[in-house]
Amino acid sequence: MFHFRKVVLNISRHWAKSLLAVFSCMLIVVFLFLFFSGLLVNLQQMEALSEAIPIEARISNLNGTMSSGMIIQERVIQALEDSGYVTDLQYTSEIAAAMGEVSGDEAAKMERGDITFPLGLGVNRVEALTGASAEGFTFAEGAGSELLTGTESVCVIREQEMEELGLAVGDSIRVTLFSVTYPGDNAMKNYNRLGVYELRIVGSFRIPVSEIATRAAQMIFPVKWQREIQKQAGSTFFADSARFRVAKPLDLNSFKAEMDEVGLLPVISEANSSQHGIALTVNDETFIKTATRLRENITLTQILMPVIVVIVGFLGFVVSYLLLQSRRPEIAIMRSLGVSRRNCFGMLLFESAILVISGSLAGVIVASFFVDMDTVLGLGVGISFFVVYMAGTAVALKILGKFSVMQLLTALD
Repeated sequence: MFHFRKVVLNISRHWAKSLLAVFSCMLIVVFLFLFFSGLLVNLQQMEALSEAIPIEARISNLNGTMSSGMIIQERVIQALEDSGYVTDLQYTSEIAAAMGEVSGDEAAKMERGDITFPLGLGVNRVEALTGASAEGFTFAEGAGSELLTGTESVCVIREQEMEELGLAVGDSIRVTLFSVTYPGDNAMKNYNRLGVYELRIVGSFRIPVSEIATRAAQMIFPVKWQREIQKQAGSTFFADSARFRVAKPLDLNSFKAEMDEVGLLPVISEANSSQHGIALTVNDETFIKTATRLRENITLTQILMPVIVVIVGFLGFVVSYLLLQSRRPEIAIMRSLGVSRRNCFGMLLFESAILVISGSLAGVIVASFFVDMDTVLGLGVGISFFVVYMAGTAVALKILGKFSVMQLLTALD
């Protein structure tokens, strides 16, 4: 208690220097808060960057002119499904349907392309159907879009066809299905009969008039079910479109390396047009620019951190040395009255600690007007500043304490 009263008395006696010490600490703490809050903001922005700027990607032909109506091998689709770098995968596969059981002669005509019939699409989710929105789908009571992600023999038919055929949701229909391929590098389709299947209509959908001309799918099926029936029929499955988002944008290079192993090539705009979906288009320019800028800021801040620590310790030394240098006579008198060097050092260090804590609290209050105060950041900055600054103060006191008491008192006389 005696030491505490003595320290408070010293602070009040040297009030001008004490205020200067508090003010110095306050300015340093405000600077540290601004410095480290900037680092924290950059780290948070980097972490949230994948949501703020999602990286969209798609499979295209080699010259990048097509995004649907292609031949994408099943192994590519499987690799995308298995990849930890891929999320929100949406892919489709063309399939043709004819109502009822088609005779051999009619099937031959269809396979030759002499007869056209409704376009169907196998989809892995409703969002894969270009031009349609989730609000454009109507499902039977108790059913939902999750049916299109499974392997049940179900279908969803466009409202226009439902009306023309006199069908309703919940009805069962019998259809002959044909797989669709592109035997040459052109838009000519080849139809191969898969078989006759009975399907339950679980919903209907509508597409805006503006979208009908682009891709007028009239029936959609669960693509996993389509893959199964094609496997059973001995028919090779191909997807005709695939798009997705990169799940780990910060590991963009690893993602591209994995896609390279899958066999996907970068787009070559000078290449000849082809139906083969073998190229990868990644819309990552905006993300890369933003991420690069954030990385540069974070790296620069991390490089400066050790320098900041050294500067704070040095300021603790210089400020304490300058403010306490004139108090050597006072220290000499205390020593001559029997106060040990250790106790003198302890009282002055305790006095400095009170001033540093006061300055730190003032700095936190001032900094709160400029940055959003975070408890973890506040404790981290406050404790780190106190430790480093007091280390510099301790060095200054150690140096100031190295003098001859008798010589100084004689000089005073």
